[in-house]
Amino acid sequence: MAAVVAMGTTLAACSSSKSEERKYAVPKSLCGIAVESEQLSLFLPPGEKISTQKTSPSGGTTRCTITVDGKVAVIASRIWWGKGNGVGVIDVAGVHAKVEPGQVTDDEKYFYSGTGAVGKTEGCTDSAHPGQDLFTVIQVFASDRDDESGMKRLIFNYNKAVEQSDECPHDEGASQ
Repeated sequence: MAAVVAMGTTLAACSSSKSEERKYAVPKSLCGIAVESEQLSLFLPPGEKISTQKTSPSGGTTRCTITVDGKVAVIASRIWWGKGNGVGVIDVAGVHAKVEPGQVTDDEKYFYSGTGAVGKTEGCTDSAHPGQDLFTVIQVFASDRDDESGMKRLIFNYNKAVEQSDECPHDEGASQ
């Protein structure tokens, strides 16, 4: 009986230690775009310190890199991509690590896997990117953080937040 009690105590300690290993606060945004901390936390590893860095490589891409203890954990991007020839979420997913293989939603607006996803925004137009759509991309580089249903929720909410933000310009008559 004592062995069973000791084993139960050991198992309880192991299961609770995982959450105790995360000594940082999970961000409430991905470089200014609001997200649910609970949804993002599914893809972040335990660790001491978290940091985010927003960069703008070429071509209108905005990238938010989240590192935990100096290692890349998650990258969230907003990318302008050509509308021509039926370009969609599958095309964008095909050039991003950690996104494929995955599922496409019936409306073909989202592509998601356990470690990455792509969303296509609606209503975002920018004279600096004529003939292009704005896509959102999330890539998970932290190990052992695979959650397909969690990723589907995260990309859906991240995409909606981008659509409602200043990152989604609406050129109708507006001057830049």
